[in-house]
This record gives sequence, C-alpha cells and structure tokens, in this order.
Amino acid sequence: MLRLSKKADYAIVALSHLQVTQAPASARTIAVTYHLSTQMLANVLKLLASSGILHSKRGVTGGYTLGKDPSEIYIGTVIDIIEGPFHISDCANVAATCDAEAHCPAKLPMIMIHQKIKDFVDNLSLKDIVNEQAFSRLSVETINK
Repeated sequence: MLRLSKKADYAIVALSHLQVTQAPASARTIAVTYHLSTQMLANVLKLLASSGILHSKRGVTGGYTLGKDPSEIYIGTVIDIIEGPFHISDCANVAATCDAEAHCPAKLPMIMIHQKIKDFVDNLSLKDIVNEQAFSRLSVETINK
C-alpha cells in the first residue's frame, strides 16, 4: 500500500499543531508534545520554512508559525516539499518507460489511480484536515468538485 515517510507525517502533525494552537512553537515543543524525534522534526520545519509554508523567528518569543492561511496550505504541496514529486509506481510516471509499456494493460489504470490520489491531496487543505466534522465528510469525489 502507499506509504508516506515519517518526515511527511511529522510535517502534517506540526502544521496541524500550529493551526490549532495559533501560537509560535519550537521544534522541541512540538516534538515533545507528540513524541517525535526533535532532530528530524527540526529538519522538516526548516524545509517548510524555506518553502514559505512556515515562518520562523529566533529568540525567546520565537518559534514557527504558519506562513500562509491554513486554507491555502495544501497537503499535496507539503508532501512534494518533503518527499519530492511522487508516483504510486513506475507505471504511473509518464516520464518512465519499461520494456512492457507498448502492450501493458496496467499503465493506464495506474496513471488514473495515481491521478485520483494526487488530485485528492493537491486539493486537501490544512484547514480541511484539522476540521474533524468537515474531514469526515470528505471523499475523493467531494474534494475534486
């Protein structure tokens, strides 16, 4: 099954925390709160800050804050920042080729599955995932409308 890395998990946890608390937080504070590796989380937060998803401020009153409105932070973008562009398989990567491609019955279905997943995460905002009531009503069909 599809699996995101721990770094992507950490990014989503940290972003969710920052949205809910609406206050600056250090990597250490977030890591302790959710029992995460402080060093790995710090690296993830630096990536998100360099991309503009987060703002960082040094000092006693510093920490990380959201750099954008939660409705403008899309999970697909976060995954791409942390993981790089993903494909569910080599078949779903239109740039990749294989010896069986010319007569393979799986390539088109794999591309379609990949596109559905990609469309879903590209349209799923941080605001959506933190709102439990709204999130429970989401589906691939409703998010793409």
